[in-house]
Amino acid sequence: MTYIVLDDEQARVVAETPDSIELRDRTGQHLGYVAHGFTPEDIAIAKQRKVSGETCWSTQEVLENLHSLEK
Repeated sequence: MTYIVLDDEQARVVAETPDSIELRDRTGQHLGYVAHGFTPEDIAIAKQRKVSGETCWSTQEVLENLHSLEK
């Protein structure tokens, strides 16, 4: 697994921020997010989707499909 060591200030911000944190480089280019679990809104959306009757796939099914595209 790749990892990045944060300085003390960066580690403090990550530890103390309850929301997701957007990561950017020095030029402002978006790099990704650090997520802190699920919000009540995330859970409500997931529950709605689960009972919606829409087609869904397991993680394993998605990974198998992605691997089949590499061949």
